[in-house]
Amino acid sequence: MKHKLIEKLPCKRPAGMEKKDPGKYVAAQLFDRYLILDLWSGGEWRCRHVTDTESGEYATCDADGGWTRENVENAFGDYWHMPDEDLFRIAKEDRELVLETLGVHWRSDNVYERISRLEYSYARECRERKEERRIQRVRELMDSVPDPGKPVYDWIAGKAAGDLHYAFWYKEAGDYSCTSCGGRFGEEAAGARLKHKTQASCPLCGQKLNVEKRRCSIRTKARMTMIHRLDEKRGIERHFTVAVCWERGMCRTVSLRENIRCMLHKGTWGRDICDLYYLKYNEWDNRGNPQNQRWKPGYLYPEGIREGLENTVYGRWADVFSCMASMGIKANYNKLLIEARESFIQMVEYLAKGRFYRLLEETSEEVSYNGGYGDYNVLNPIGNDIHEVLYLWDSQKINRLRQEDGGIHLLEWLQWSDREGKKIGSDILAWYEKNGISGRTYAKSRASRYLSPEQLMHYIERQREESYSGEKRAWSIFDSYEDYLSMAEKAGKDLTDRMVCRPRELKRRHDELVEENQKRQEALQLQSDRDRAMEEAGKMEKKYPGAGAVLAGIKPKYEYEGEKFLVLVPENFLEITMEGMALHHCAGTTERYFDRILQQETYICFLRRREEPEKPFYTIEVEPGGTIRQHRGMYDEEPYIEEVKPFLREWQKEIRKRMDKQDQAYSRISALKREQNLEELRQKGNTRVLEALMEDLMEVV
Repeated sequence: MKHKLIEKLPCKRPAGMEKKDPGKYVAAQLFDRYLILDLWSGGEWRCRHVTDTESGEYATCDADGGWTRENVENAFGDYWHMPDEDLFRIAKEDRELVLETLGVHWRSDNVYERISRLEYSYARECRERKEERRIQRVRELMDSVPDPGKPVYDWIAGKAAGDLHYAFWYKEAGDYSCTSCGGRFGEEAAGARLKHKTQASCPLCGQKLNVEKRRCSIRTKARMTMIHRLDEKRGIERHFTVAVCWERGMCRTVSLRENIRCMLHKGTWGRDICDLYYLKYNEWDNRGNPQNQRWKPGYLYPEGIREGLENTVYGRWADVFSCMASMGIKANYNKLLIEARESFIQMVEYLAKGRFYRLLEETSEEVSYNGGYGDYNVLNPIGNDIHEVLYLWDSQKINRLRQEDGGIHLLEWLQWSDREGKKIGSDILAWYEKNGISGRTYAKSRASRYLSPEQLMHYIERQREESYSGEKRAWSIFDSYEDYLSMAEKAGKDLTDRMVCRPRELKRRHDELVEENQKRQEALQLQSDRDRAMEEAGKMEKKYPGAGAVLAGIKPKYEYEGEKFLVLVPENFLEITMEGMALHHCAGTTERYFDRILQQETYICFLRRREEPEKPFYTIEVEPGGTIRQHRGMYDEEPYIEEVKPFLREWQKEIRKRMDKQDQAYSRISALKREQNLEELRQKGNTRVLEALMEDLMEVV
């Protein structure tokens, strides 16, 4: 756009605009292929909007000479509404010029809307072209990534499957196929009758084979990470899902599916240190991750690591990663890259060289993409030696952790054992790991104050069989036991008594304490609600004096008792407020209900179950004629409403029998006010409240 030439063009003054006219006027003129609109307000020029009539390109120049990329809707409007000709007045000849320039034949069209359509089309085309260029750049970059190559396939096959091969049995032919050489041989060639799950040697290639007589294919999966140099500007980290497949009649096959690529920018120390690309629907893209691809622990290919990390912010990992890759250690290498502290890298090196393989893999998963490796994890990243790193001062326990290839679970229990000076057996540790109860969880639990790990294990197993009939899981019983101990402490129970801290029937004692605690909480809540209700009711009684007398007057007519339910009339405002607080609805806190009672437009009644007359169940708003406007239970819901409605119909008929002439007059006035209220809601478009009221409405049949 020719900004300089357009700026030199004099501003056109709108026809018909007087000096200091407070209105807004627009003057139009055509310069080359540019449609120029000058906006005037209060008799002064405000800005100039320019539209390229051929391409749709647009720009706005303000009073200070600054140019912005604003379309006509934003330049003249308020970012929410399309400018119209009533507010932004334009002379007839200028309007004709705009429509003629845009080739519009419908003269009734809003000129600003026509300009806006052209500009929207241009903006959409710009976005589309920009997106096409971005996609093309992504494709070119992804196409530059080389295929893994045969050495990578051979290497990961060795790590994921080793020299494992199978002899699959052909039942019909009575012979076997070797997944190493692909040949077939009979039992005579093997020299003996082969049994399922035994080992044999292939007479054709000499490979050791596992005999498989029940399946015709076996598949195993693994993960692999590759780090290498891509070009002068970037290294690349690649994540693969590996599948090794053995099938009858075929040699072993290895397939790689790459799903994540991380571009590691060289020489960049700011925010853009890497870019993530995900494979989605067989296309690579760096916008979003709709298939929720995740980095997983896997093997690291040893070639190219140093070159890939060189001159990136992750370069300090090169030595440790090369060591871990050569040792065949599985880890979440992408998460490890997040934590760049020298002390953490040194800790990982301790774990790798100390052969704590499982612990290292689980530790790599503990690194957070947002916060790195936190200070409250099981390991000490600033430890100076392996004892400080593991928080273990007994070398025998360190050796045990290494020999059993223990992870975080075993380490937490060994830390507890070292801290408490107590031994713990492998069978107990295996039980706790199987049931997901960690050493840290036990150490922080109330149960640890009264039971040793072995005692707790036996107690939980006994409760599972006796109290829970073997159906509940151990960790769930552990949680129930913790709840029981917590409630027992709050109730002031003597937990030093063995019968209290280890009840024979945990489930029964737990449920009893839950009930006791619930009653105690209800009593406290009731007292709190009563204090607040008295305050609210006092305010309403002062504002609406005489409403209590109205309630007393209708009591003989509206109270009723059926087989399952009964209706009560409250004595005063306090009872209504308490009812609203108990059922958590607005009947006790909204003034309109008290005003209606005083005017005898509607009354508030309580619906209760006959066997629980003191317990709030439903609050009813009823008209003098028996028409029910609202019936609401707890939290404005309607439990057992189909069971309640027949009783309400029965109650309505009884009210009609007890009405006198004054009640009938009140009934007609109430019905009229109800219709007025509904009509107001319709005019305001408040459909939600209107639908709720219409659903509750029960007129007398």
